[in-house]
Amino acid sequence: MDSEYNLNLFIHQLLKWKKELLRAIVLIVMLSIGGSLLLPNYYQAETTFYAASPDLARPIPIGGDEKDVRIYGDDKDLDRLFTISLSHDLLFHLIDSFDLYTHYDIDKSSKKSKFKVREELVENYKTIKTKYGALHMIVEDKDPEKAAAIVNAAREKVEQIAQKIVKESQFKLINNYNENILIKQIQNDSLAKKLERIKESADIFETWGQSGLYTKMLSDATSELEEVRGKITFYKKYPAYKDSVIKNMAIEMGAINKVNKANKELEKYAPVLSELKQLEQEQSRIHDQISLDKERLKQLNATYSVPFTALHVVEKADVPVEKSRPKRSIIVLLSSLCGIALAFMAVFIIENVKLSTPK
Repeated sequence: MDSEYNLNLFIHQLLKWKKELLRAIVLIVMLSIGGSLLLPNYYQAETTFYAASPDLARPIPIGGDEKDVRIYGDDKDLDRLFTISLSHDLLFHLIDSFDLYTHYDIDKSSKKSKFKVREELVENYKTIKTKYGALHMIVEDKDPEKAAAIVNAAREKVEQIAQKIVKESQFKLINNYNENILIKQIQNDSLAKKLERIKESADIFETWGQSGLYTKMLSDATSELEEVRGKITFYKKYPAYKDSVIKNMAIEMGAINKVNKANKELEKYAPVLSELKQLEQEQSRIHDQISLDKERLKQLNATYSVPFTALHVVEKADVPVEKSRPKRSIIVLLSSLCGIALAFMAVFIIENVKLSTPK
């Protein structure tokens, strides 16, 4: 047909089918209402919390100035909790705790049962990072009490897993300190035995003091020897002081004996002096490190044995009283509009087929 198709013609066609269209519209609206009423109600439970700072789980550094401890965590801590909230451990903890296989009517013996139940849970569970730096956890379920129980259990499990991660790290650190202390103690015992052998061989009882003692002994004996030899030289010039010469010669012999004794001791002591001092300094450093490590270990053990918070709860989930979905009015409106549009399209197609069919 050569006549131009226009809106007036389409309206004319609709009027031609008005009875059928009215019946179809009524049927579409009724079906939309009926279908929306058949949809189950879902209730949304919500909980909100902030990440706690890891500083709350750390011991105060030894010997350091006291610093302000952060209470709230930063973005990294928030991301850590967000990752935990979507973890396999948390999701299957909820699945097992609330028997969601039965709740979602999923055959547990099926090969894909784990996948199906996880997908069903994820569809009704989500965690959102808010613009205020908090985590907002949401669970939807047909049972409002179960929705609140699941989301609260999810938040508690997030904290348990976060605490477990920190506790495991602390436990490993404690084991490392115990191993290091044991190694250093073995080194300290080995040094002590080596020092004892050297001191016994050189007849040394105290490294630092004995060195000063022998040095002073040699210095005093040398001074005494020089002094008495000076007197002897002086008295030999005067025959009348023969007794004084004899007396000082006796003193000279004593001083020579002292010098010889001091030199003998120093000759025995000098070869090992440097090694002894080095070993004792090393032993002192190891001993100080062991004492420091033991103090840190004591603090770590105290921290490990005390519970700490991994998150700060702002709002626990209450049992919801209003459904979150379905929005039946919107469903009825949209489905009715779509149905009416399809009915109009059907009229348009039928009429144009008739126009294009030669008589």
